[in-house]
Amino acid sequence: MGSACKNCHQTSQVESEIQLKPVQKVPSKQTIISNADSIPLNLEDEELVKNATTLTKFHKMQMKNMGYYEGEWLNGMRHGSGIYTWSDNTVYTGQFQNDQLHGKGQIIHPNGDVYEGEWSNDLANGLGIFKQCNQSTYTGQWKDDLQHGDGIEEWPQQIKYEGQYVKGKKHGRGKIIFEDGSRYEGEFINNQVCGNGEFYWQQGKYYKGQWKDNQMNGKGETFWPDGKHYVGEYENDKKHGQGQFTWENGKVYIGGWNQGKQHGKGFIVEDGVKKECIFENGRLVNNN
Repeated sequence: MGSACKNCHQTSQVESEIQLKPVQKVPSKQTIISNADSIPLNLEDEELVKNATTLTKFHKMQMKNMGYYEGEWLNGMRHGSGIYTWSDNTVYTGQFQNDQLHGKGQIIHPNGDVYEGEWSNDLANGLGIFKQCNQSTYTGQWKDDLQHGDGIEEWPQQIKYEGQYVKGKKHGRGKIIFEDGSRYEGEFINNQVCGNGEFYWQQGKYYKGQWKDNQMNGKGETFWPDGKHYVGEYENDKKHGQGQFTWENGKVYIGGWNQGKQHGKGFIVEDGVKKECIFENGRLVNNN
């Protein structure tokens, strides 16, 4: 029985390795955009654009916020195609509607962040690609400057998430692949693995069951490539509660677990013989 206990204890280490990366920054300059973006500094230019009753392209003009705009105007508002450069050298090239970023366009930030895609009401809305200066990329749907809908997020460490987002967070069904080839497929809630899902380790181990806060919590099953198998309860990535462990040679333990170790009353089944047993933190103290 000692060898059975030892073997089980060896498989009770922390199982999962899920570490989600932070969400992307917002693409726009929503904290900087103001009415002064669209008012020419020069009074003659201001009068000129106010009198543009049809879509008209004018020369490059400096705005009251010390930015520059070159493009089309209508009734005193940026409207149509144009290029806007803020005083911090952020540059937007694309479509405007009634003085707002609206349609398709690209914004390049001084730190190297780039968003290219659809805009509405000065914010990223629709389909777009956001490439950060750290080489991470999000491709997918946006709503009011946040990832919302289906999307793909990739990091330079060869980590990739593909799935659903709600208000900038991974939420719903998704799949994340890690740099070592291990992967998780299942449910996410507020940017964390939570609900039902499956985790595949690179070396062939496999878990399916319940999760909470990026850890195995609840009922689940783990399969090892050498034939070992556990089915039962987990808490914080460890076997905890009631469960059954089967070794590759067919030996079985059925009973209680505490923080990854056999604990309490249970049974050991070997060669067709079922015996009662009691464990304390992985140590066999009684075997009838």
